[in-house]
Amino acid sequence: MSAPTSVPSSAGTTSVASTLPELIVLFNSTWATLGAWTSSIPGSQVAWRYIKASHQDDPFRTVLELLLVFFIVRTYAQSRTKGEQSGKNFVKLTEKEIDELVHEWQPEALLPPAPTTTQYPPVIIGATGPRPRVVFPSPGQDPHDPVQPYDVNSGTNQGKVVLNLASSNFAGLAGNERIKDKAVKCLKRYGVGSCGPPGFYGTFDVHMELERDIAAFLSVPSVIMYSHSFSTISSVIPSFSKRGDIIVADRGVNFAIQKGIQISRSNIRWYDHGDYEALERILEQIHKEDKKYKRKVTNGRRFIITEGIFENDGSMVDLPKVMELKLKYKYRLILDETWSFGVVGKTGRGVTEVFDIPTAEVDMLVGSMANGLSSTGGFCAGSKEVVAHQRINSPGFVFSAALPPLLAVSASEAISMLSIPANMSSPAHPLAPLPENVAALRKIVDSVKPIEIPSAEMSPMIHICIRDDDKLYPEPLTREEQEMLLQDVVEQCGENGVLVTRTKRNWAQEMVEHRPSLRICVTAALTKKEIEKAGNVLKSALNKVLAGKKK
Repeated sequence: MSAPTSVPSSAGTTSVASTLPELIVLFNSTWATLGAWTSSIPGSQVAWRYIKASHQDDPFRTVLELLLVFFIVRTYAQSRTKGEQSGKNFVKLTEKEIDELVHEWQPEALLPPAPTTTQYPPVIIGATGPRPRVVFPSPGQDPHDPVQPYDVNSGTNQGKVVLNLASSNFAGLAGNERIKDKAVKCLKRYGVGSCGPPGFYGTFDVHMELERDIAAFLSVPSVIMYSHSFSTISSVIPSFSKRGDIIVADRGVNFAIQKGIQISRSNIRWYDHGDYEALERILEQIHKEDKKYKRKVTNGRRFIITEGIFENDGSMVDLPKVMELKLKYKYRLILDETWSFGVVGKTGRGVTEVFDIPTAEVDMLVGSMANGLSSTGGFCAGSKEVVAHQRINSPGFVFSAALPPLLAVSASEAISMLSIPANMSSPAHPLAPLPENVAALRKIVDSVKPIEIPSAEMSPMIHICIRDDDKLYPEPLTREEQEMLLQDVVEQCGENGVLVTRTKRNWAQEMVEHRPSLRICVTAALTKKEIEKAGNVLKSALNKVLAGKKK
């Protein structure tokens, strides 16, 4: 007797065989319908022929692309918050567990702990000047809030009066009554700020007057004024020097110049600080490369960049030698007189006056109105073409608000005080006491054996470094150890009524390593006796701290 199971098997095979042709017919009809429908769309025939050819050559590719389209549609249509709505991936906590986790959580510090050398900065109460009132926070106070809020008008004698050798008030014009009167009148007329960039509605008549005053003071054709001293040189350099140009710079230049050079993306050649033979070797090497590769001097711009008085050590440039090399090898000179304008020279006109070189022979002379004029902002002096180029190409000028009018008036008044009388030897000149004060301080401090001073003799900015001597310190001192020792000197001086400071640097961004130092700013506003008193306090602190380290 036959097994009954054979009949259903035959029926199932017949059913599948009859269904397959129907599916093929359905697919072909659907394909034809889609083809007819898409033929009405412009450009569809080209796409349709591509799909047909692709399907005929590689049917598997068509299936793969359809699966990919299906996956994209499904992913787009699927709710993105499905996991959040279901809650399958979350652990439910009780209120007690949540409170315990919150209590145990410790956030990471926004900033690393402040170094010991920067935790307790002194705070000037009221206006700065040659004899300000200063509070020196004691150890144990919060380093981020060392001094409690203080009402200047309360009459409380908080802090103590000190001799200020930390502020760059070289001409002693900070707090000058004549300048203050001019500033108050300007404030009543124009208000506090300029309320706009110079190229739009931020320029006032006092700004143009200040530019004319500086141009006349330096005997140059034109001057452009910047609202920030730091951004002056860092904007002047990239506005002229671009990619492919050549910059030859002293390794000792300040941080603002370093940033300007970095922004310019030019080809940089460094020469050792103050080594003008090295400068000449580099210029000669570039000259030989020009001959070798048949480069014309006119192909690209070339600059020598240096400072009048170097911010990092107080040394002075050998300007006649630099001018000689500039003319010999056909370079343009960018001279930063941030720390020499209004400070050195017979009438305070800077190193060009010291070496009796016409300012107009310097292609671009950059200066600060903060150090010499006790105002703020900076300027660039040069030809009319140099200045006109900066008015539309210098980022620090175009994209910054203009200098507040009252500060422009203050700078103009300071210029007039430096101009009349016209000789620094006159007792009425603001800078008249400065050379004598510098000499008096140097005479006292130069005798301290554990230190060395790289600053120029006439520089009122004096850097004091710890001498690198095996006889004094058998093991070389690290940078951190030197800073700690110098900070101890600062604190010793503060306890004895003299305000001095260390040179503060952003070591992480400095392109060149510099030695830690004290930066002493001699002012013309103090008497010779006060300078000698401050010098003796400084000498005593240096001997005490450095002799203690030697032991």
